[in-house]
Amino acid sequence: MPQRALFAQEKLIPPPLRMDIPFEATWNGILLVLMEDDFDILSQDRGKGSILSSFREYSSGPLTEGHINKIGETPKLVDGEWVRVQYQYEVLVELISERETVLTVYSNIEALKREFLGSEDWIKIETTGKLEADLLTQFGKTLFGDSFSLPEAKEGYRDRDPVYLPDPVERIPRIVGPERLP
Repeated sequence: MPQRALFAQEKLIPPPLRMDIPFEATWNGILLVLMEDDFDILSQDRGKGSILSSFREYSSGPLTEGHINKIGETPKLVDGEWVRVQYQYEVLVELISERETVLTVYSNIEALKREFLGSEDWIKIETTGKLEADLLTQFGKTLFGDSFSLPEAKEGYRDRDPVYLPDPVERIPRIVGPERLP
């Protein structure tokens, strides 16, 4: 399996979760949720605020295509079948201020395609945001209680043009983790 670039996905579904809690509580909370869900942590870097989980099998067998449709956009196959699907999480915890943190979750979804002649290949699947929303909701319930739910996306959120940042020369470095505080 090829090495993946961290935070390679372009879509943010659902949008990042901005919270009025310290970095430490957010960092420890998301690690706890991932470990309680039996994910191994492949890498973590507090300075960059990044966590990468292990892959977990979502489905295998004859109903795999239907299960892929629940979490991603399944490409149609004419020369084979889907035999297995797996996913992993990439989490970014950003320190905004002493008591404000932004949590962003990405999921990497791969499906194993087996051609009729026997060759197999892992294909990247575009996410629908269900896995990301599930992890953020589970995290919120762990920290804030069972009544937590994700805020509804504002009308036209996905239709708006992105906010453009100034040229990289003018950009001020971000503070990501407590190790990088001035």
